[in-house]
Amino acid sequence: MSKRAVKCGLVAAATAVMLVGSGGFASAAGTGTMDIVQGQLVTLPASPGGGYAGTAAASATCPAGEVLTGGGAEVKAGNSYVQRYNLAASRPIGGETWWAYGTNSDTTNPGTLQAFAVCAKTTSLDVVHTP
Repeated sequence: MSKRAVKCGLVAAATAVMLVGSGGFASAAGTGTMDIVQGQLVTLPASPGGGYAGTAAASATCPAGEVLTGGGAEVKAGNSYVQRYNLAASRPIGGETWWAYGTNSDTTNPGTLQAFAVCAKTTSLDVVHTP
């Protein structure tokens, strides 16, 4: 195993230990070294019909002095037809923001979309790139 792969594995393991070891997730105002920032809950509009889906984007941004270490998003259906509500993209952008994009093919009921950013307070950061 290469030094780079070991380093990536250790970073992932350390992040998991920090999240689990702290007894759960902290809010953005937490006192720990890692925070989960919840973005604004966004309405995922109903489809206008004609083969087009309703779409929405959501984001969550780390507060000043913290760096983005990960993130995710959640789409909630507006009814029991969950297959009509999709998370189409979930990715980091700009270094401190997690961005998500969702679609809704239901023509009657809107859903919701929310992004989450995992942020860490740090004094230095090593950037590791995969080959």
